[in-house]
Amino acid sequence: MHLPTFSPGRLIGAAAVACAAALIPVASFAATASAVAAAASAGSPASAAGRAHPVTAYVGNLSTESVTPINTATGKAGKPITVGEGTGPIAITPDGRTAYVAVDFGCHGMCQGGTVVPVDTATGKAGKAITVGSYVVGFAVAPDGKVVYADIGSGAVVPIRTASNTAGTAITAGGGQFSQIAITPDGKTVYVTDPRLGTVTPISNAAGTAGKPIKVGKDPSYIAITPDGKTAYVANRGSGTVTPVSTATGKAGKAITVGGDPSAIAITPDGKTAYVANFGSGTVTPISTASGKAGKPITIGGSPDCIAITP
Repeated sequence: MHLPTFSPGRLIGAAAVACAAALIPVASFAATASAVAAAASAGSPASAAGRAHPVTAYVGNLSTESVTPINTATGKAGKPITVGEGTGPIAITPDGRTAYVAVDFGCHGMCQGGTVVPVDTATGKAGKAITVGSYVVGFAVAPDGKVVYADIGSGAVVPIRTASNTAGTAITAGGGQFSQIAITPDGKTVYVTDPRLGTVTPISNAAGTAGKPIKVGKDPSYIAITPDGKTAYVANRGSGTVTPVSTATGKAGKAITVGGDPSAIAITPDGKTAYVANFGSGTVTPISTASGKAGKPITIGGSPDCIAITP
């Protein structure tokens, strides 16, 4: 197979997706566990008390068309699970029972027409592929685990009902290949960026409909939402800024200058600080969510394009 070719200036959009971790903290395989983080949202770690099985990490592999489970306690890889050509982002339901694997990510929709494969984490078996119409650039999982939203490369979001593993009607939102997606902690609203138009579109989880796009900055890429769900922070690659958006009013606040082509963002569990990886300047900029002001950039060198924070 042929992997996608990205120009240096556009690579980080895909890299941000690839950096999302898929981890299953399993409390017991009978009840198959607690809290799992989806891409772009932080989850609570499972309590060590009563944990009968260790955390499992699922890793997608473009060239082998598979997903490999890794026992994080022993560091040993399990048997690869074949899912299809072009393995991309992975999302796991909060109960830990199902891992949803995007297929055709590396093929840009030219392999199997854009599919998502559910994997039973207890048996390690792949289920029937779910057709979503185009390759998936990212996922957002509802906190109740009932819906997995697939942000597809054609500028739409497809809701997948986990009870039946069926795709619903595509919702027009987002900006194609380099859009990003996140969902509020209460599960009420899904946000999708549109790099082409410089907007973020809210989607009602209950109604399954898109609201009015919110104007942010130029070429918005990654999006992160505070743990209290009150503010969504959008990294605008083209303008070197981060725009805070009130989830209550749907209004964008004053843009915060960070510079250096911001390509990824993560928020501390206490919600006090947002850290922004700046691809172009080799720095990470902390932002105080209380004051809305950027702190002194932290120089790390290179081209930082992913960021994650420990619980």
